[in-house]
Amino acid sequence: MEEERKERDYLERLRNLRDNYSDEIPEEILSGLSKRKKYKVRRQWFHAVVGSLWNALRTGQISDPEVQTEAKEFIKHHTSEEFHKQPLTTAEDIERANRVIGVVLGERT
Repeated sequence: MEEERKERDYLERLRNLRDNYSDEIPEEILSGLSKRKKYKVRRQWFHAVVGSLWNALRTGQISDPEVQTEAKEFIKHHTSEEFHKQPLTTAEDIERANRVIGVVLGERT
């Protein structure tokens, strides 16, 4: 029972990350001390998405091979040196994350 709840929580966590954080890219660079916290531009947001995807894969919540491949490619890119050396998060980074979350949640468009 507890394990089943945890598994649902990974998908709910992804939904929360997509729906309850802003896609807006503020003009000022946000620091850890910023009062405004719920932005997808923050690197920590991407870490949370990667961790939730990894756990959903690990627990078998993502069973469709095509969706597994997309999730793995997202994880690979967003844990790469290239991504970490990128000076700022782009709108394309956020769009890609929103899209992969939608695919994982079965909301293919």
